[in-house]
Amino acid sequence: MVGTGTVVSVELDTCAVTSTDTPVGSDRTELARAGTGRRRATWSVLDQGLSSATNFGLAIVVARVASARELGAFEIVFSAYLFAVGCSRAVGTEPLLVRHSASHEAEVRDAAARTVGTAFVVGLISAVVCLMIAPLLGDPVANPLRALALMLPFLLVQDAWRYVFFAAGRPAKAMVNDGLWTIVQFGLVAWLLIGSDPTLTMLVLAWGASAAVGAIAGMGQARLWPRPLQVLAWLRAQRDFAPRFLGEFTVGTGASQLAIWLIGLVGGLRVLGALRGALVLIGPMRIFLAAAPGAAIPELVRLEARSRTRLRRSVAATSWGLTLMIAIWGFAVLLLPTHIGKNLLGDNWEPARRLLPLVTLAWAALGLGTGAMIGLRVLADARRSFRARLVISPFLVAVPPIAVLVGGATGAAAGLLIVSSLMAVAWWAYYQGALRERSHAD
Repeated sequence: MVGTGTVVSVELDTCAVTSTDTPVGSDRTELARAGTGRRRATWSVLDQGLSSATNFGLAIVVARVASARELGAFEIVFSAYLFAVGCSRAVGTEPLLVRHSASHEAEVRDAAARTVGTAFVVGLISAVVCLMIAPLLGDPVANPLRALALMLPFLLVQDAWRYVFFAAGRPAKAMVNDGLWTIVQFGLVAWLLIGSDPTLTMLVLAWGASAAVGAIAGMGQARLWPRPLQVLAWLRAQRDFAPRFLGEFTVGTGASQLAIWLIGLVGGLRVLGALRGALVLIGPMRIFLAAAPGAAIPELVRLEARSRTRLRRSVAATSWGLTLMIAIWGFAVLLLPTHIGKNLLGDNWEPARRLLPLVTLAWAALGLGTGAMIGLRVLADARRSFRARLVISPFLVAVPPIAVLVGGATGAAAGLLIVSSLMAVAWWAYYQGALRERSHAD
């Protein structure tokens, strides 16, 4: 247990995995393993919920105090963060999860130090890019983007520690780290709200400063120093995974962020602000969906080593579980009384609420496809997952901005739904192909 100012240093360790060639010693052993897996899964879900609450809290505060133009500016700043953290995961933490979730302790510790070092380097490079772009964007985007640049190395390192703990089979440590970040962030934001009328720049700095506390705490929890000077050695060791993962992310998420920017360019910041308001309302599920692979992949890698049949069932259960969770959340938010909605988003409540049904369906479709994407990761089929991104990305870039010309903000949300549905179909088609290939190989 930790308090607000205490970090317990515990050795990073892993749980051994029985391979398919090793017989299980007894029913009791199997039950113990299943119980351990369930506990890890429970901690993983709790941590994802806490991580979602942290970012959702910031988004709610911004939506409450910002104008429509400032809310659109926040969407651009947050999209820059998502792009940076996605690059860090693609070349660092995702190869760690796929390759080392079933490794021994010493191997995981060495890989973890290099992974976190890689995150720090990606953060520095991303910060430089943000600082170069900021003067070109002007108000109200430039200053918040500069603030993000200052905080990006800390944000990415904190995110990397979470994935290190997932790979080590210790998601409870990830929750402790996120809990510390949440306490510090809410404290800083409350202080800003009480003391003054905070600007978007001040809120971004508070968000990043609290992540810095988590980044430093992670070193104490794992008793590891990041190794940024070994980033090239890490990338060489992951040359079979990292380039495809990075290419997949760049094509997929890069296309989605480009679509967001094009929506703002075609429809203006007010249209983008309305869409951002709906994304804020679906925000916890949006963040949960982005983070779910980090928690699910290690567990399913361990499961696949024992039974591919159970892997298939778990992938399907993951997809339908995510879809149902998102649908329930969106429906619940729609039922909120108007006065509560206005307390959350202020004047942004009504335009956001009008878009919420379409946005909920879009993210539910993404949830349906996410399980299949996780399955491809577990099967280490980076080739097919990259192809799925390549197939869908042109639609993602083109459909929502064109739909803005037809239906404004509603058209943008409808365009996102169309693309999300196509994406779910693509993920499942490629996942089934990977399963058939693996079955024939066996």
